[in-house]
Amino acid sequence: MRIFTLIMGLLIALPSLANWQLSNERSQFNFVTTKKVDATEIHQFTQLKGNISAKGEVKLKIDLSSVETNIPIRNERMQKFLFETDLFPQATFTTSIDLQIIEKLALGETTQVDLTGDINLHGMTQAIATRVQATKLAGNELLVTSLKPLIIQAKAFKLVAGVEKLKTLAVLPSINHSVPVTFSLVFTQ
Repeated sequence: MRIFTLIMGLLIALPSLANWQLSNERSQFNFVTTKKVDATEIHQFTQLKGNISAKGEVKLKIDLSSVETNIPIRNERMQKFLFETDLFPQATFTTSIDLQIIEKLALGETTQVDLTGDINLHGMTQAIATRVQATKLAGNELLVTSLKPLIIQAKAFKLVAGVEKLKTLAVLPSINHSVPVTFSLVFTQ
């Protein structure tokens, strides 16, 4: 009888130990650029991959060639001159989370979580701290959204030369070197 109870307990616990996979179709990763002092535009990356492992390890991968600015030549220039996707095809964010926080959420319940992790972009890695909101959705789904924009500094990731090249190509007086980033990520189990 004790063996039966142990096996049943393990079977019930297994789904909570399964990996969470990012749903690219239902997720958004946006960034905002400002040129000519006050001309601000919203862009996005359309190809995201990610997961939360059974140990709480979080990894998000952004395909930098999927940059979408709604202007094809600008997409190409960002890929070639800013991100240099032939050398640096993706950006990553890695962190870890206490899975008990997720497991304790009731359907529709929301919690805020402080995360500290590493962003790897353009061959450079920087630690960053952020606060996210996690909401348990139906069907073993988890929605994770940024509560405040992350500010990515071009200098921290050796992107200044690329920004200056874009400025020259587009004949612009300025492009801001600070870029706010927001996200809304859906994970399924």
